[in-house]
Amino acid sequence: MNPLLLVGSVLSGWLVVHLTVPLLERLCRRYQLLDLPSPRKIHRHATPRLTGISLFVALWGTILVFSLVVPGHMREMQSHAGTIMAGAVIILLMGILDDLWPLAAAWKLTGQLLVGMILWWEGVGFTQLWVPFVGGIGLGALSLPVTLLWFLVLVNAVNIIDGLDGLATATAGTALLPLIWVSFSLELTPIWVAAAGLFGALIAFWRYNHAPARVFMGDCGSLTLGYFFAVVALLAPIKRFTALAFFVPLIAMFLPVAESLFSLGRRSLARTNPMRADMGHLHHRLMTIGWTANQVVAAYAVVTAVFGLFCVAFRYGNRRILAVLLGFFVLLLMITLGIILRRRIPAQAARGKAGEGSGG
Repeated sequence: MNPLLLVGSVLSGWLVVHLTVPLLERLCRRYQLLDLPSPRKIHRHATPRLTGISLFVALWGTILVFSLVVPGHMREMQSHAGTIMAGAVIILLMGILDDLWPLAAAWKLTGQLLVGMILWWEGVGFTQLWVPFVGGIGLGALSLPVTLLWFLVLVNAVNIIDGLDGLATATAGTALLPLIWVSFSLELTPIWVAAAGLFGALIAFWRYNHAPARVFMGDCGSLTLGYFFAVVALLAPIKRFTALAFFVPLIAMFLPVAESLFSLGRRSLARTNPMRADMGHLHHRLMTIGWTANQVVAAYAVVTAVFGLFCVAFRYGNRRILAVLLGFFVLLLMITLGIILRRRIPAQAARGKAGEGSGG
């Protein structure tokens, strides 16, 4: 593949966001479409929250442009493009509605399940489960529930960590790098074109979203990002998409996925609504023990980059050895987090640090 097309994809996403975010910011301020401070949130000023729409436009705008410029390279997923686009639009609209008028958790869950079922019905879903060193195991009647569970976890993963200035932007952007590398090396053109366009969009969005944030991506942005990662993995069993293409989103997005699963389990054990937001997320707890917003964002980006390196290494190295090393890294990460979170600092200092972050 021509590297110039890769650069063009990045520039396409970058340009769209730079053109659309200032416009969306002005519209949000003019019509008071703002995220207001509240006891559950840690930002102090009303902030535009619908600018995540720019990420949707950048992603699909890049795909459209390259479908016209190099149609032969993009034809591979043409049969599924309409279904995936329809699901993306529904997810975007749900995010916009939730940003404007917070939706009940039941409605959000129902909408997401509906999108997952549409994808599965149209052939974008798991018919087999990839087991390391074993291969694909047919799912049979479990195909739909496994697809829906995966979709729910991934589509909400970015949304779960979108509670700190620039956190979702930095984490998702870092996770896209190994996906671009691996899909480019495997000549999975539709994947790397979309991922590169989204990466360029997040580079541009960082200018407005890093602490102190001028704008938030909102649910419309975070759900768009989560939907992209979810669909990439669902595409893995189709045509010549390999098992590695399935595992890259899972490994690269380990922190958001783990946080999503942990939050669902924690809320369920506490007998609270598993879809209801709270202040118990890892980034909130790190802020509470004294980390600054920038330290949390940097830590997430570094850890995600290490997982990304494992993704790239799996493309070229001994996968059995790498799997063992990955397991050790995950164990080390869990132990380190346990030690860090056991620390205690004075309550006044904790409140001061928490106030430095914002969210979205």
